[in-house]
Amino acid sequence: MSLPQTEITRLSQKDLTQSDIEYFRNKYGKKFVRALRAVEEGKVVKYHFLPSESETWIVKGRRQYLVIPELYCTCRSFYQEVVISREINLCYHLLAQRIAEIREQYQDQESTDTERRQLFVEWRRTD
Repeated sequence: MSLPQTEITRLSQKDLTQSDIEYFRNKYGKKFVRALRAVEEGKVVKYHFLPSESETWIVKGRRQYLVIPELYCTCRSFYQEVVISREINLCYHLLAQRIAEIREQYQDQESTDTERRQLFVEWRRTD
């Protein structure tokens, strides 16, 4: 799920215009509205683990969902609609992560590699 450069450019603007919002809503439907709301509410977190310096993205919803950018999410929607039925190519968590990254609008969280192992047990769960 890679966004076209034209969409990245639109999302990079400081303020989204009504035209931008309508464009994304027409293309992604309710997923865009949910994703943008998640970003604006600070529900996208980029973890930095030390000493490995690895990074992990999380989007908070009903619980915390592990997101591998442009590839995978641990939510049920991703599994059912992307993997099984192939109805869509992304869930709103993947879209939220990408919007947050483009707009540089996410929480930074530092943690240890030891804690990372504990967190991954929770994050890898599917609903």
